[in-house]
Amino acid sequence: MISRRRAIGLTVVAVGAITMYHNVAPAKVSLTQQEADGKAVYLKSCKECHGVIGTPTKASMRKYDKIATFADPAFFETRTDAKLIEAVEKGKGRDMKGFADKLSKEEIKAVVAYVHTLEKKG
Repeated sequence: MISRRRAIGLTVVAVGAITMYHNVAPAKVSLTQQEADGKAVYLKSCKECHGVIGTPTKASMRKYDKIATFADPAFFETRTDAKLIEAVEKGKGRDMKGFADKLSKEEIKAVVAYVHTLEKKG
């Protein structure tokens, strides 16, 4: 027979684990190979300004007043993939240099595919 104290402790642990699993555990999203390749390029070349999860840091937002927030669904409403590819290749305004000389066309397409995964749904 287990002690009352131990039974309560085990119950608390079990309830906590169930609650954490159902309420806190994020849904795992599997990336396509292109998106995974794009993630690697993004983390190397884009995260410094655009942030790890597509939301620029406060410092980046102060430095670049028109910096894109990829987590905002409105960002994608007015931009086609062709326009996003062009922006990565040629740059945007005076703040973002183009990457056509640093990234291959495949890498640029992969980054655009990955950036779509950063959009917050619902």
